[in-house]
Amino acid sequence: MGYASSRRKGTPLPALLAALALPVILSGCATYSDSFSPVQGDLASQKYDAALKDIEKQSGSKTDRVLYLLNKGMVLRMKRDFVGSNQALEAAKAEMDRLFAASVSQNAMSFLVNDSTVSYGGEDYEQVLVHLYMALNYLELGQKDDARVEAQQVDIKLREIASKVFGNRYVKDAFTLYLTGMIYEDLGERSDAMISYRDAYTAYKKYQASYGALVPEELKHDLLRMAVQLGLNDEAAQYSKEFNIPLASAGGDPSRARDGELVFIFNNGLAPIKREKRVTTLAPPPSAFTGGGGTPPVYVTIALPYYESRPNNVASARISALAKQASTERVENIDAIARASLESHMGAITARSIARAVVKAKIQESVDRAGQRNNNNNSGAGAALLGSIFVRVASVATERADTRSWLTLPAEIQLARLHLPPGEYTIKVELLDAGGQTVATREYPGIVITEGHMTYLTDQWTPPVMRSTARR
Repeated sequence: MGYASSRRKGTPLPALLAALALPVILSGCATYSDSFSPVQGDLASQKYDAALKDIEKQSGSKTDRVLYLLNKGMVLRMKRDFVGSNQALEAAKAEMDRLFAASVSQNAMSFLVNDSTVSYGGEDYEQVLVHLYMALNYLELGQKDDARVEAQQVDIKLREIASKVFGNRYVKDAFTLYLTGMIYEDLGERSDAMISYRDAYTAYKKYQASYGALVPEELKHDLLRMAVQLGLNDEAAQYSKEFNIPLASAGGDPSRARDGELVFIFNNGLAPIKREKRVTTLAPPPSAFTGGGGTPPVYVTIALPYYESRPNNVASARISALAKQASTERVENIDAIARASLESHMGAITARSIARAVVKAKIQESVDRAGQRNNNNNSGAGAALLGSIFVRVASVATERADTRSWLTLPAEIQLARLHLPPGEYTIKVELLDAGGQTVATREYPGIVITEGHMTYLTDQWTPPVMRSTARR
C-alpha cells in the first residue's frame, strides 16, 4: 500500500511507524532482559522484598502482565510464601490461557513494529512449568491432592502445545512425571505411581538426546522397588539387570520400615536470558508484496532473539540431618529446554522479521517517492527529506527482538531424598561448587518427618550478577 492510499484510509503508515518508534528511541533502545539486573542482585542477596518492589514496577504493563505475575509468584515462593505464590501463579496461568489464541489486532501491530508489542503469553516450557511450581507449592503446604491435580495438568498443556507447534521436541516433562509418581506413591496409589515412574523413565531417555539429561539414579531405584512391591517379577528382573542394582536391595532396609522421607528440591541458578542479535539476510523485494515483479531481492537487517546462559558458581547441594546425608542430582535442565523451545520457534520468528523488514522497506519506498514528487514540484522538499530520514530511523528503531522470558526460573532443578525416622529436624543444606567446596550453608529448622510419608523442602540459589562468558 502506497503512502497516498494509506492517507485516504486513515492514519498514514509512515506516521504510525514514526509514532510507534518514538518511545523506543526515548527509552535508549533497552530490551526487556536489560532491566533484570537489579532484580537478580536483590535475589542473590536474598532481599526478596526489594526484588518484589522492582517487579511491582511492571504491574501496570498490559503486554507484560504474565511476566509480572510469573516473576512475582516465583519470588514469593523464594520467601516461602507459598499461598501468595500460588495466587500469583494462578493469575498468570489464567492470563496465559486467555492469550493462548493470539488476538488479530495485536498480531497486526507486531507485524508492523516488532514481536514485543504483543501481550506476552509465555513460552511453551513456561506454560508447563507454572503448573509444576504450583504443585511444588501445594506439596510444601501439605496439600498433596491439590499438588497431584496440578501436576496432571502438565500433560494436558503439552498436548495443547503440540497441536500448535510443529516439530516441538518438548512433548513430555520428565520431572513432572517423576514428581507425579512420588505423589501417587505417598498417597498409597502404587499402581498409578508405577505408571508415572515408567512414563518418567521413557521421557528421561528421550531427554538424553534432546537436552543432555540422564535418568536420575533415584528413579531407577523407585522403578525396581515398585515393581517388586506390585509383584511384577519379570519387570523387576529387567530393571535389576538394566540398572545393575541387586534385586535383593529392592525390598529396602528393614530398620527403616518406620521411616519417613525428606524430598529436597533444589532450584539452581537462573534460566538463560534472551539477548538480541542483528542479522543481515536476503529477502523478497517489496514489490513481491504488492503484486509487482521484475525487481531483484533485497538485503534486510533483522533483529533475532537468542538465549545466553547465566554464570553460576554452585554445581550441586548436599543435605544432612542425624549424621545422614544425601547429594542432589539434576532432574530438569531448564536451560536446555528453553533453548530447544526457542529453536523450534525460530523459523516462524525469522519469517515474521523478514516480512516486517520488507514491509518497512515498502513504506520507505513510498515516502521516498512522495518526497521526490515534492522535490520536482519545488514544494516542501525540505520537509519531505526530513520525513524520509525520520521514517528510515523509525524503521531501524522499531526492529527489535522480543527478549521477554520468565527470568526468575532456575537454570536447572536438582533433587535429593533422605530417609529419616519420624520427628522434627533442622535440615542443613550445603551448596557446593564444581570442586565440591562449600559456597554457602543454610539451615531449615522445624522440618517434620512423618512415618511412611514424604515431606517436601525447596531451596533456591541465585548467583551474584557475574559477567557471562557465553558467546552468540
